[in-house]
Amino acid sequence: MENNKATGRLFNVLMLPWLAHGHVVPYLELAKELQGCNFNIHFCSTPVILSFVESAYSSILSQIHLVPISIPTAGFPELPPGRHSTKDLPREHIFTLAKAFRLSAPIFSDIIDQIKPDLLIYDVFDSWAAGVAASRGIPAVCFCITGAASVSFADHLFEHHSTAGYPFPGLYLRPHELKNLRENIGTIDEADKLQLIKPLVASDRLVLMNTSKEIDGKYIDYLSSVLGKTVVPTGPLIRIPGKNGAAAEAEKQGDAEILRWLDGKPKNSTLYISFGSEYYLSTEEIQELAKGLELSEANFIWVLRFPAGKEIGVEEALPEGFLNRVNGRGVIVEKWAPQIKILGHPSVGGFVMQCGWNSFLESVHFGIPLIAIPMHSEQFITARFATELGIATEVMRDEDGRLHWEDIAEAVKKLMAEKAGEEMREKVRALKAAMASKGTQEIDNAAALLSQLCCT
Repeated sequence: MENNKATGRLFNVLMLPWLAHGHVVPYLELAKELQGCNFNIHFCSTPVILSFVESAYSSILSQIHLVPISIPTAGFPELPPGRHSTKDLPREHIFTLAKAFRLSAPIFSDIIDQIKPDLLIYDVFDSWAAGVAASRGIPAVCFCITGAASVSFADHLFEHHSTAGYPFPGLYLRPHELKNLRENIGTIDEADKLQLIKPLVASDRLVLMNTSKEIDGKYIDYLSSVLGKTVVPTGPLIRIPGKNGAAAEAEKQGDAEILRWLDGKPKNSTLYISFGSEYYLSTEEIQELAKGLELSEANFIWVLRFPAGKEIGVEEALPEGFLNRVNGRGVIVEKWAPQIKILGHPSVGGFVMQCGWNSFLESVHFGIPLIAIPMHSEQFITARFATELGIATEVMRDEDGRLHWEDIAEAVKKLMAEKAGEEMREKVRALKAAMASKGTQEIDNAAALLSQLCCT
């Protein structure tokens, strides 16, 4: 399909991601790809987010235009200017941030009038922006940073207020998960609930998704039929530092030591454990995970983070004597680790994660099978999706949502020491190869469809 790169026409695109690093990164990766297809990209966000962009994507700043937007602070004392992102923001304030962002619509209207874009690409939390674009005759497309499996499940749940009738039994919520979701939704006012279900409806003719037909095909087709519009995969958009415009990871103190430690371990023998930058294990969960790792006897690198303001040390959080007992086969890293370098190391044979979509895609990209320990919202569905693909084993929580060390140890042994683990490894490597074989087909197709939308 011909796109505007072939015709030479340049279209102005305004992007508005949700205010979370996990959303901003896929949007920046999409911006890089579209910029290479002759789209002129304007990237709009709050100053604190744009500061992150300037440091993490410094090499592409000459190719995209950063557009600051301010959020009203009156009436939102829990949202000082430095917290106009989800980083270190307590989860109970996320919907407060979404509400405040929605009130920036008049400011966004001025931005649109100034830039006069041919197209708006907006996030699922920002459907109000599609209304601003529509009032000016500008097409708007929703770009979902998650896959079609979790989006189709959520769409069904919100539309029918039940999971009954959803056609894919491999995806489901357990009673305690559904109860937790309903309790969270119950704290949201009706206007915010509407914002959760409007984004796909408001999207013009198509919906972009950070996924691939190779892994998400049946869910892409199903969601397209339900929405009555084309769901268009962009291909996996992940940040590989040092590649295609992403700033290389700065060599932090301790990085080389971690990688040297991995060099001394056998192939596929080591687990990498990380729950992302915005999710934290409880004290009880840290204890249970530590006991499970100790019993499993597997090698591991564990990135351990604590919420901002929580005064607790690593040794205090872990079982007494744990660090001595796992000395030589386990490494605890505080706050941050070079995740991409670790996942690309041949000694790493498994990834213990909360099943955030970005980490899931990174794991598939490097051919690493998963141990899923989901914590919130769509992560439960992503965990079941990965299990359905045959590339993950999930640690089952009890009916109260608690983790138990025996189940963790069993999952680790299954992945790292049993035939089932090798079968998962083979399947994820096959998926990696299948996606790599497509090259740029999916993003090229997405760019061509966006060009057509700009012309009509």
